[in-house]
Amino acid sequence: MDILYTRLSTIVFAIFFGVALSVVARRLRFPAIAPLLLGGILLGPEVSGLVDSASLGQGLRIIIALSIATILFEGGLTLNPMDFKKVGRVVTRLLSIGVLVTWIGSAAAVYFIFDYSIPFSILAGSLVIVTGPTVIGPLLQRIKVKKNLHKILHWEGVLIDPIGVFIAILCFEWLSIDGHFLNHLAQFSLRLLIGLGLGTIGGLVIYILLKRRWVPEDQVNIFVLASALFLFAISDALAHEAGILTVVIAGLILGWKKPADLKNIKQFKSELTEMAIGVLFILLAANLKLESFLSLGWKGIILVAVVLFLIRPAGILFSASGSSLNWRERGFLSWLSPRGVVAGSMASLFTLELTLGGNKDAAFLEAFTFSVIGASILIQGFLSSKVARVLKVKAPPKKGWLIVGCHSFAQRIARFIQKHNGDLCVLIDLNQDAVKDARENGFTAYLGNATTTDSIPEEVANRIGNILALTDNRDLNQLVCEKWSDLVKPKYLFRWSPAHSETEKPHKRSGTPIWTHLEKPSQVAYDLHSKEVLLSLNKPKTISKEMFPLISFNGEKFSLKHFEKDIKGDVLFYKQLAHHLSEAIDPAHIFIDIDAPNMENLLQTVLPPALKEHPLLNTEIVLNHFKESAANPYFVLGNNVAVPHAFFKDLKKEICIIVRTNKPLILHPEEPEPVRLLFILLNPAENPGIHLTLLADIAKLASDESLVSDLFDAQTPAEILTLILEQGLKS
Repeated sequence: MDILYTRLSTIVFAIFFGVALSVVARRLRFPAIAPLLLGGILLGPEVSGLVDSASLGQGLRIIIALSIATILFEGGLTLNPMDFKKVGRVVTRLLSIGVLVTWIGSAAAVYFIFDYSIPFSILAGSLVIVTGPTVIGPLLQRIKVKKNLHKILHWEGVLIDPIGVFIAILCFEWLSIDGHFLNHLAQFSLRLLIGLGLGTIGGLVIYILLKRRWVPEDQVNIFVLASALFLFAISDALAHEAGILTVVIAGLILGWKKPADLKNIKQFKSELTEMAIGVLFILLAANLKLESFLSLGWKGIILVAVVLFLIRPAGILFSASGSSLNWRERGFLSWLSPRGVVAGSMASLFTLELTLGGNKDAAFLEAFTFSVIGASILIQGFLSSKVARVLKVKAPPKKGWLIVGCHSFAQRIARFIQKHNGDLCVLIDLNQDAVKDARENGFTAYLGNATTTDSIPEEVANRIGNILALTDNRDLNQLVCEKWSDLVKPKYLFRWSPAHSETEKPHKRSGTPIWTHLEKPSQVAYDLHSKEVLLSLNKPKTISKEMFPLISFNGEKFSLKHFEKDIKGDVLFYKQLAHHLSEAIDPAHIFIDIDAPNMENLLQTVLPPALKEHPLLNTEIVLNHFKESAANPYFVLGNNVAVPHAFFKDLKKEICIIVRTNKPLILHPEEPEPVRLLFILLNPAENPGIHLTLLADIAKLASDESLVSDLFDAQTPAEILTLILEQGLKS
């Protein structure tokens, strides 16, 4: 009964503290293995005795095997074959030349520093070949290096595990099992063949079963896990340790084929992997004996330094030769090579086997490997961000925007951002019609659920640095921000929320509430369409209580929440009871002091620049419309103001082009009164009501002789627009 209780408590404590320490590491944004390694030692017989790995006997091997299978299968799922095309040459060299340099170099260091036999030194060198995704992943997520470096390190970390394990087993069998070396090499080849073959077949079979929906949706995760472990066991039955490569290849195939349930599978496997890593390292670290580390002495420090700071750079030097990597990028690859759970697991198993076989030096393998693990994680974990900054290999800041919602309000915000942002701005919505409308208006829009980061292509998601959630559902907006908070810094998460719902200070991961005084975004979009509100890109001299800034750009960054009285830069502001003419005017469509002998010449001058962003209209179409119009297309209001107008069936939004001429112009024989200020209106044929509204706004403006005089005296297009906007505020 005592042994059963010891085993039960060992497993339970390992699970609990493994997960708990992983949570702490995630909060501190630090590789979990560091606290797990320390925690395992404190929980083990050397200190508290709460975890006794030795009591598990052969059960420890089973736990290690199943955990590694789960970890490496999840690693395979995260590999993107498209990325391999971009960095494949360097990765291939790292997995061949780099592996040989690390293996032989480490073995030579062990041989010369500790004077062990050549076979034993070769075995020790094989244990530190692997780097491992379990440590590389969290580090890369935290320090955010250039894409090519991220891809190289990620691919190396996943694929080097089975290669390193195969080499380590080959060396172990050569050292501990009688037989010709060629027999062991043949066994190595068999493992490779089984891993590649069975992994490929197994991955394809799993994909086909999922694609044909033969597995109920609520059982997909457990089925895929069971299938991965089944493939692992079958491969190991055919050739010892072949299952490691099998699960990596099966995961790679499944991730490459992208079944519909891939996101949920990845999430499930990621959680299992975190637990497996936690349990493994607690159990392995608890089994360590401090005297083994102390016995290494100063020679151990030298050996670890040689492995990390001489052999790794040598491997990168040969592997990156002839590649496009610059010296800074090669320097960072030389720096970062933390070892992880697979290296520790193999070291513990070999130490146990050799100890049982009477090898008196066996404890060195475990002490050496875990010294490399601990030193690499602590040194590189603390300093990698600084090294990346010094070497200037950090990824550039992500400036892209993702706006959740494709309604006209979201499109107007996106238009402002696109005008000032050098990076991308994309929209996403579950409403197919809204997405179609956004695409027709020239935006990049995706049909999908914004609460999952997989709804947009990975290459796009990696450029998103700002989230703006503009759905009518306050809780959904908050959920969107929470889901993206791992990819986007909290201070760049924004969401619309009604003022009455924000009674408590929100958590930083839930996004910053903005525009709480506005109606629901869909209502704002409707009001924009019906001309009940106005969004304008320019700031008038005075701002009334009916209007306020939404978003500004000061030449360097956007602001959506804090505005001083003196707003600098370009501003998009919102105004209720809109001056409809202001909505139709683009600052780029205002032309002053134009010389033109007649109306046709004037149109040929101003239409090309005004219509360059309207693919459905061009100068020829508009000119022909004015020429062929049965009715008089010109309307003189008086005070030298006229309104040439036309209707177009393919036009989605009204356009107003303002032209001030140097000399009075006669537009048409039927309109003999000369004019100098023209408001050229191009209107959607399907919305004649807006034409009448714009005419009313212009007529009101033309009736004000003082205002017209100011318009004639204005020195710049911006002054003209400001005068019109201020007239709208008085309306």
